[in-house]
Amino acid sequence: MTNDLISTFFEQDHREIDALLSAVPFETPKDALAKFQEFDCRLERHIGWEEGILFPAVSAKEACLEPGPIRVMKLEHAEIRREKAAALVALREGRGAASKGHVQAMLAVLKGHNMKEEQILYPACDNLLTPAERAAVFQRLRAGAAA
Repeated sequence: MTNDLISTFFEQDHREIDALLSAVPFETPKDALAKFQEFDCRLERHIGWEEGILFPAVSAKEACLEPGPIRVMKLEHAEIRREKAAALVALREGRGAASKGHVQAMLAVLKGHNMKEEQILYPACDNLLTPAERAAVFQRLRAGAAA
């Protein structure tokens, strides 16, 4: 976590999470479960970083972001989590086709969500937070990653 820009760090995490999902072999549910669980853990870590560290840091600087863009991101996180959880249940039950349907619904939200974060929210974070504040965010991210 040596990057000093929020956008660089979180966009790279998006790419890594996308790659994990692309590697899930949905045609074989038994094999897909372990890979999807890896994706699930990484996505949950990412959402936790945003909601627990990044969003509060930015809201402290610019309160108007909380009822607007940040609220939208949190609502989309909830929708993404619902579909992801349903896909996990389907995979555990060996229903690969059902899991793919939930994954497609999740992706429909996730793609637009990531675009909004990458084009609007993360650059706003970089602009609002001072270098010292960004360093504090990265320090908290490192502490959370080690936990």
